[in-house]
Amino acid sequence: MTRGSPVSSRRRWIRLVLPIYLLLLVASHLVQRFWDPALTPRPEAIGATVINIPEPHASGPDPARTVRLAFLDRGPVSSPLPPIVLLHGSPGQAYHYDLQRDPDVPTFIDRLSAGQRRVLAVDLPGFGNSQALIPDYSSRAAAYAMRSLLDTLGIERAHFVCWSNSGAVGINLCDIAPDRMASLTLLAAVGAQQAEGSGSYWFEHAKYLAGLPLVVVLPELLPHFGLLGSTGLRHSFIRSFLDNDQRPLGAIMARTSVPTLILHGRHDFLISDWAAEFHHHIMPASRLVMLDASHFLPFLQPQESATIILAHAQRHDTPGVEPLTDYENLAPRAERAGPARLVDHLGTHLRRWGPITQILIVLLLARWKPETATLLAALFVAPGNLDFGVAFAGLLPGRLWRGPELPDQRRNLSWLAGQTVWTLVALSFASISVSLTDPLSRRAAGWALVPVCIIGVLALRLVRHVWTWTGRRRILAALTRTLHHEWWPVYIFYTPVWLCIPFMLLRRRARLVFTATNPGIENGGGFVGESKSGILARFPVDEATILPARLIDGTQPEAAQTALDLIDADPTLGGFPIVIKPDAGQRGIGVTLARTPEDVRTYFQHRPGPAVLQRFHPGPRECGVFWMRKPAHLDPRPIHQRDGFIFSINRKLFQHLEGDGRSTIRRLIWTHPRYRCQARLFLTRFAGRLDEVLPAGQSLLLSFAGNHAQGTCFVDGRELVTPALEAEINRIARSFHDDGFDFGRFDLRYESDDLLAQGRGFAILELNGLTSESTNMYDPDRSLSWAWSILLAQWKHADRIGLERAAAGTRPLSLIDFIRLVLG
Repeated sequence: MTRGSPVSSRRRWIRLVLPIYLLLLVASHLVQRFWDPALTPRPEAIGATVINIPEPHASGPDPARTVRLAFLDRGPVSSPLPPIVLLHGSPGQAYHYDLQRDPDVPTFIDRLSAGQRRVLAVDLPGFGNSQALIPDYSSRAAAYAMRSLLDTLGIERAHFVCWSNSGAVGINLCDIAPDRMASLTLLAAVGAQQAEGSGSYWFEHAKYLAGLPLVVVLPELLPHFGLLGSTGLRHSFIRSFLDNDQRPLGAIMARTSVPTLILHGRHDFLISDWAAEFHHHIMPASRLVMLDASHFLPFLQPQESATIILAHAQRHDTPGVEPLTDYENLAPRAERAGPARLVDHLGTHLRRWGPITQILIVLLLARWKPETATLLAALFVAPGNLDFGVAFAGLLPGRLWRGPELPDQRRNLSWLAGQTVWTLVALSFASISVSLTDPLSRRAAGWALVPVCIIGVLALRLVRHVWTWTGRRRILAALTRTLHHEWWPVYIFYTPVWLCIPFMLLRRRARLVFTATNPGIENGGGFVGESKSGILARFPVDEATILPARLIDGTQPEAAQTALDLIDADPTLGGFPIVIKPDAGQRGIGVTLARTPEDVRTYFQHRPGPAVLQRFHPGPRECGVFWMRKPAHLDPRPIHQRDGFIFSINRKLFQHLEGDGRSTIRRLIWTHPRYRCQARLFLTRFAGRLDEVLPAGQSLLLSFAGNHAQGTCFVDGRELVTPALEAEINRIARSFHDDGFDFGRFDLRYESDDLLAQGRGFAILELNGLTSESTNMYDPDRSLSWAWSILLAQWKHADRIGLERAAAGTRPLSLIDFIRLVLG
């Protein structure tokens, strides 16, 4: 066998991509060098005024140093009315308020200055045409800068309209110079610390500190051609948050007497509507107007916003006018019912729990189901009940704790980077999607939220996988597993049984009569946890068709040595190779073909528990024969004296990979339409060989255990049933101790179909009891209706046999005993 060379392939890609990346990076920086002036026009190009003011700090202005402050000045300078000072958010600049997409439509500044009122749109320090690099970007320092602006221009009083992040500037100004403020308008603005993101100063600043290299440095390494903004803009943006302290703002808002208008959009996705309602609640001199709008009121609702702002300003042009304190709700919150209402109710509680509790909840959900956790987090992020950063801080550690999805993935730097980027993208995508589908989620009395969430989780999984070759194979595998019952989980495939159980209990007066089947097998006839060696021991010692088996107590420290001594001492076991399997195993888990003493030691090292040593049968074929007692109308004798019949046979087809001389084992698994459905199993099983290239024509056995869950294909083998085979199986089944076996599946290894048809050339590996399956129903070429008919017929027979056994004196399990058995 040869091995592929992923390293050399990776180097070729690096040599190809690196020069292209460097060329694009240089081009990007050149574009930004010449494009930035277009994003921030020079003052003379837009008619801006530039003045010098004392350098502002949070502690006050420094008269020894000055900084440049730029602003747009519209309307008559000589107007007797107090001017409006318009402040922008972060990132932003005053020029944005004067952008004119249609010459016939007035801008936001034009609308505010239409009544012969002077309007000053100011570039806050650090932004636009104001001083780019300053020592303090805090809102407190900016408030001192605004007071200096008023002093420099000789303005006694002004109406401050503060949009978004500049709301903190206006609130600080209420504390610094309340006598200079004719009024304050918080236009979709921030305020108290409790309503900012997580509500925690320390978490918010940890978030901004982590964002500093991501926002400022990382874009310098990306060829974004200015789409992510200039370096100076990004630096000012993050510093305006990092330098800020909103903790004192709540107290200022509570004590200020400055007449305040809180103008907010019900659908603001940056500053939640509940934040505006909270600010109105704590500000006694405030009026709240809630619009059917988003965060971008100056651009999307300029006329409505300007009209409300001007009315507020006109009322307070003269000092001493009593402020309005009502709540004008022009966009009532839509009533929601059902699950949608439950989400709203949980959200109001969630935002009170603090970021640590919130992170732990999200982390545990992400550890369990990452995509589901992402969607659930988005349900609370979208309406502002959970901070995006908090959700991210829970989702990413949860994903990292869960670890790689596939066995061939490793916890390395590229995996960590991929998880980080995907968590960020997925949460953003999910949050936006939740906002857009909110009207749909309200339908059907709020129950439409359930299918919306299911579709959302599926969409996240699809988007995550569609970008990679392996991911697309996983999508195909998921489609195959969804469309054919062969791959369905037991809890879905057994739906007809779950639906029938209540009727069975009612008909049998709540008695679990089916557990009276197989009185010779423990645990309700072999419902769960029965001993494989104990079942085989109930056949006659001289029964030649039963493969010799010995029980080993794997909990003992010397279990491996005990097993090796027994293999040497007991010739009936046949020596090596030998089969080792759990005594109470399920679905073929742990079945091992040990070829050397080291294999035996490895088994008991990793599986400390009761185990069975069993003689190996070379086969090469295997099948499952389901036998059951005949019904009374076919054989009127007492049930323990009746013969039985073969209910079904399934062939167990062991799967092989076929080499082509080019593809690795990993690629052969993913490209095969069947094997990729169990890729996780095979990738784990061949973890050390995945990069091997199988020579053309060479095959690799994928599974030794004849179990569907371990990679074997089951097909209906009805053609194998012959009178001779049925007679031999009946003889063996009737030889069970005290005729205590009624219903179950023999797993056989046999030499050929011809010998099996004669009732010869086979050996019994094990006998499974009540919950053994008629595994021919997993035939990939059979329909779901056919499979369900087999399943229901099997359990109908089990109920019938159990009823007869109960009537004959066998006591079925009580409901309490049954629950204890199932729960282990």
